[in-house]
Amino acid sequence: MNTADLSTDILKAVSRSFYLTLRLLPSEFRGPLSLGYLLARLSDTIADAGALELAHRKTLLSSFCSVMKGPGLAQEAAELCAKLPKEMDGAGLAKGEMELVRRAGDCMGWLESMEGSRAAAIRKVVGIITEGQSWDLERFQGEGIVALSDDGELETYAYQVAGSVGEFWTEIGVICDPGFSRYSSEELRVLGANYGKGLQLVNILRDIPEDLERGRCYLPGVNPGDPIEICEALPRWHSRARVLLADGIKYTSSLRGMRLRTSTGLPAALGLRTLERLEEASWEDLQKGVKISRRMVKRTLFGALMLSAWWLPGSWKSYHRRIELSQSP
Repeated sequence: MNTADLSTDILKAVSRSFYLTLRLLPSEFRGPLSLGYLLARLSDTIADAGALELAHRKTLLSSFCSVMKGPGLAQEAAELCAKLPKEMDGAGLAKGEMELVRRAGDCMGWLESMEGSRAAAIRKVVGIITEGQSWDLERFQGEGIVALSDDGELETYAYQVAGSVGEFWTEIGVICDPGFSRYSSEELRVLGANYGKGLQLVNILRDIPEDLERGRCYLPGVNPGDPIEICEALPRWHSRARVLLADGIKYTSSLRGMRLRTSTGLPAALGLRTLERLEEASWEDLQKGVKISRRMVKRTLFGALMLSAWWLPGSWKSYHRRIELSQSP
């Protein structure tokens, strides 16, 4: 089994932004967090393979969820991984996604070889994420556009597919270095869950027109066929995303070590940059696609490095204070 390129070439092929975050991490954190992401991305690839029949995707996702439940299912995992490339062939996957599908067996082998507490944390988070993906497939069945009914549905979904990752990040941090933060693990789990939810909410707010084309409206209480009503509802969710991302900045401010602070805080900084663009966007802008430039990504990375260096002015703590002040009435 060769896993050397899983956390480099394969990871970079399926997510350039998260690859950058993980490459900045200290080495002891990088392995389990990289594998957790790859397995979550594998289940997401199955769930989003729209060219496959919905029932078929549900079956494959259920099988994936089953083999993730615990060690001792190596044979079942091997059988699933062996058939996945054939099952997913013709599903319209990107090159990197198809390569990840082909390497599913190596991902499972890497999981089996991982130290017990790290492996258990990976299985737990991937299980929660897969439950959220399965709920998504069930919830948005039906003709036309299906909308969520209340805020609770959106908050729960955001926790399952992203908030749980913040808890996982904390769990791996405590395993690798019990003193990696000035906060207690309980405080970090709450902040981390909110952080992940904030990142997911930014993705949802950015992808509204695309999701509508797929028959999904994640914003509750709006008429999905009325762009004006949708736009009128957006400021409330922009504010909610900013509050959640502020918890990500607060989380980052508590961490010890320049590399750990930089890698942890970068997604929040990029999320806030994207949120600024979304707050200024018209419906036509959303339809065209709102994103930040590569130049802005580089500037944000440089800014994250400066905030993380104790010998330079400014800090994540002061950044968090500025965000809180901007939210004050």
